[in-house]
Amino acid sequence: MIIALGIVAGLLLLGFLYEQMSRMRDRRLPLPGRLIDLDGYRLHLTDEGSGGPTVMIIPGAGDCSYSWIHVRKQIARNTRVLSFDRAGMGASPDGQAPDPVLTIEELRKVLARSGAPSPYVLVGHSLGGLIARLYALKYPQDVAGIVFVDSTHEGLLQDQKFLASMKVVAFLAKVLRVLSVVGLPRLLAALGVMPMYTAERKYYAQQLSPSEYRQWLAACNRGNAGTAAGAELLSAFPMMETAAKVMSPTQFGDMPVAVLNNPSFGPDWSEKGRELASRSTRGTHQTSDRPGHSLQMPRPELVLEAIQQVVGQVREQGARVS
Repeated sequence: MIIALGIVAGLLLLGFLYEQMSRMRDRRLPLPGRLIDLDGYRLHLTDEGSGGPTVMIIPGAGDCSYSWIHVRKQIARNTRVLSFDRAGMGASPDGQAPDPVLTIEELRKVLARSGAPSPYVLVGHSLGGLIARLYALKYPQDVAGIVFVDSTHEGLLQDQKFLASMKVVAFLAKVLRVLSVVGLPRLLAALGVMPMYTAERKYYAQQLSPSEYRQWLAACNRGNAGTAAGAELLSAFPMMETAAKVMSPTQFGDMPVAVLNNPSFGPDWSEKGRELASRSTRGTHQTSDRPGHSLQMPRPELVLEAIQQVVGQVREQGARVS
């Protein structure tokens, strides 16, 4: 018994040392972009490409800009593209806890301090899609078009299965945080086992250079070790409640809108996506043929096509006005 406890203690110590040394190594990785001040805390912002309209990528809950490296580089060939990490995610230090009002105002500050002119094309993934819609509702003059990538829909508040699954994922984030102390999630990620990216990781590994892939893994491991991922996942509930109170079936008018869904969440999820697209007279909807909630990984060309479509429509509309 004593020998067994000694072996367990030794393994835990080795795991702890492995994690600490790995975090030191991660801190030496280059930082793409820059940190911008948001009145008391800082957020990580990337800014690439040139031309307009500027595209702003809004990551999903518990995710970050590093999950968009490949698509971001492709967008930058055609127009200016921004992406950022909310507090405690990616390369952003810890900051304020997420809530609907703070999150929308945070996005407004990031856009303003980026120096990029409005109006923007917002690309919202998962909870990021809900953030994009709430932002467009409050600041319609700042938004020229939106691309929704497997976006969260407020109608899911009535779906008990969805609500339960969100709580399970939030609990999983807490478990990963505890296990991160002894390096287990990092070790599993190195072996290709990533619970949050089960269907996506193999595709993303093929799209990135070895150094980019290391940066993404480092960002995932930072997220696993912190509290922000779990807090963001739980923030989806008040965000959805806010949206349910204020959203209109005709919110977008004739704004260019593209909605993409992944097939693994079932027909009701895709139906919610079609309903979202119908809120614009220029809305389109498409369901991917490959599973994976982070659609930009298994189907980057589908996401790029949707973004280019909306950017092109915004440019045509601007040319007609001028």
